Amino acid sequence: WHYPFENAEKVEQTWRKADFIAEGVDQTRGWFYTLHAIATMTFDDVAYKNVVSNGLVLDKNGQKMSKRLGNAVDPFETLAAFGPDATRWYMISNANPWDNLKFDIEGISEVRRKFFGTLYNTY
Repeated sequence: WHYPFENAEKVEQTWRKADFIAEGVDQTRGWFYTLHAIATMTFDDVAYKNVVSNGLVLDKNGQKMSKRLGNAVDPFETLAAFGPDATRWYMISNANPWDNLKFDIEGISEVRRKFFGTLYNTY
C-alpha cells in the first residue's frame, strides 16, 4: 500500500487497527508488545483492540515440545495415523484454548475409539 506516502486515507480507515489478533502465549512480551509500541510511537494509538492468546502444546509430561529434546511429535505422521477429525477433537476437548495442552498420542487413539467408533479405526 506504500503507506504513509500513498493510500493514507484507505489505510487509516480500514487496515491500521485490528479488531483482534491471535497468537501463542509465548509471544505476549515480544509480538504483542512490539505491535503496541510501534503503533503508539507512530500513530499515538493502539495496534489492536482485543487479544486471543492460546496456550502451548506440551508433551505428555508437561514439557515444552522441542526437536532438541526429542519430544516433538510430527504433525503429518499424527494426521496420517489418526486422521484430522480425531486429532482436532482431541485437542479441542482436552484443554481450553488459552490453557496449555498436554499432548499424548494415546489420547488421540482413545478419542478416535470412543467418539468416532469403528468408522475411523481403518487408518
